[in-house]
Amino acid sequence: MTRRTSLLLLASTLALGFALTASKVISVGAASAGTRPAQRVKAVPLVGFSPIGKRTPPPKPSPASSVTLIDQMWVCSGPVDLDSVTVTMTPSYPSRRGGDAVHLESGCTGRIGKLTVTTSIADGVKIGDGAHDLTIGGGSVRCLAKLPRLHQDGIQAMGGTRITFRKLTIDCGRSGERLINSDLFIKKAGRSLRPPTRVVCVDCYLGGSAAHTVSIQRSVRSGVRSSTLCSAKYPKLTLDVGPQAVDPVTAGDSVGTC
Repeated sequence: MTRRTSLLLLASTLALGFALTASKVISVGAASAGTRPAQRVKAVPLVGFSPIGKRTPPPKPSPASSVTLIDQMWVCSGPVDLDSVTVTMTPSYPSRRGGDAVHLESGCTGRIGKLTVTTSIADGVKIGDGAHDLTIGGGSVRCLAKLPRLHQDGIQAMGGTRITFRKLTIDCGRSGERLINSDLFIKKAGRSLRPPTRVVCVDCYLGGSAAHTVSIQRSVRSGVRSSTLCSAKYPKLTLDVGPQAVDPVTAGDSVGTC
């Protein structure tokens, strides 16, 4: 092989190498331009920072631990865990409709630490069918007045299961006023499918001068225990237990001694 032939062969080899390199560069550039799908890299946000354009929502406020209402009935129809419920129905409330202070309805269950009811309109508390496993830890139900031609109860239990009032003062009697039925009236009524069952006031104080202080009628294992019952307007009805009361609760009560 002559010197001239060797130089020509070397030149051809170098030209071929440059051609292959240029081809690779063009291929990579084309891929970057989108002619061939490129692998996507998932962005990882920095710890402690929100993604750009997004804001972290503020924390939700804690549920209210108390309820306070004036001239508005409070309805419990679901689980509760409340430190206090305070409802005042004043003489300015316009009508009987919605005039009860508190309704414990189907689904109401849980705890109320203190219940404070003051009413001048209608019943203090009504318990309906489906309320269950509810404990009220204390407080008071006071009736100062009522609408005309309306009979009034401090608490009327028409239904409910395992409802316990503890250390509650109920005072709805007013001497000389008619149609004040009872401080605590327990009897299946209204739309209830089942009688009140295990609806009990324990260590309670019930004031006098209503027609009945406590009336226990169609119910099951319900009533008052270890409580003080002041004399009713008709003393023989201070603790009135009817024939349809099944296993009424009356143990340890002090009757007519206020």
